[in-house]
Amino acid sequence: MLVSFYRFIENIKTSPARRDKIIVISNILALIINLIIWGFLYWSLRGIIGDNPESSTIPLHYNVFFGVDKFGKWYQAFILPLLGLIILLVNFVLAQIYFSKKSLLSYFLTISCVFIQIILLVSSFLIILINL
Repeated sequence: MLVSFYRFIENIKTSPARRDKIIVISNILALIINLIIWGFLYWSLRGIIGDNPESSTIPLHYNVFFGVDKFGKWYQAFILPLLGLIILLVNFVLAQIYFSKKSLLSYFLTISCVFIQIILLVSSFLIILINL
């Protein structure tokens, strides 16, 4: 089992997708956007929750018809960037594996990951906006 894991890691390290500019730039851009989401949420929520983070609840979802319809702990806002990081890692691994077989699929995975990160950035901005 451990040998197959090391073989899997070695296949990712030697994948020809690591030399493709579109895949590398898309992955780096998606990672940068994800880091921006983490930092933006951290700095914004730090000012909102103040000195008492244990008892702080914040609005997490806003609906046009009902207004704020979901409240939660402050750390639940970090589910969005965590989900984005998981999607980034899964798409990165799948793009590395399938590049030699289906390069178009690898391009789709990495470029769609950038758009997913942008959507998560907008969602994070809206969460902070309803908390102001």
